[in-house]
Amino acid sequence: MSPSFLFKICTVGSSAVGKTSIILRYTTGKFREYYTPTLGADFSIKNMQFDQNKVKLQIWDLGSQDFLEEVRSGYYQGARGVIFMYDVTRPETLEDLWDWKKEADAHLKGAIYMVVGNKTDLEKERQVSTAEGAKFAKNFLADYHETSVKLNAGVDDTFTTITKKIIS
Repeated sequence: MSPSFLFKICTVGSSAVGKTSIILRYTTGKFREYYTPTLGADFSIKNMQFDQNKVKLQIWDLGSQDFLEEVRSGYYQGARGVIFMYDVTRPETLEDLWDWKKEADAHLKGAIYMVVGNKTDLEKERQVSTAEGAKFAKNFLADYHETSVKLNAGVDDTFTTITKKIIS
């Protein structure tokens, strides 16, 4: 049976915040310890079931290097959701999300936005509290989630929440 819905979701944010890792963890259950930058864009597919609806997610991983900005613009087309990811141990990656929002806003209208703080397993190095992240997301007009992709904490919930918001 074919899906009732097909949704495109883009993940954006500074380099090494965990964009590729969250997609890999969500779609395959695997986690890799090493960092490899995404050049250009890549995507993965995940099928989900909501009530009587089959949902196919096309999850895009957009490379974060500045020189890719022009290339990235075409990948936003048709996206129904954007996950703006930052690293809770690097506050500058949270502030960088304003630039990512400006880029996404230039190419999308009516998409669901979600701010995701990753690497919560690094509690001793953490520099952005849950409250600070949630306040930022409120100003960003987005939902807020936290994850530890390494520990597989909050990963499924992130994609379930954004998908439910897109459907409703």
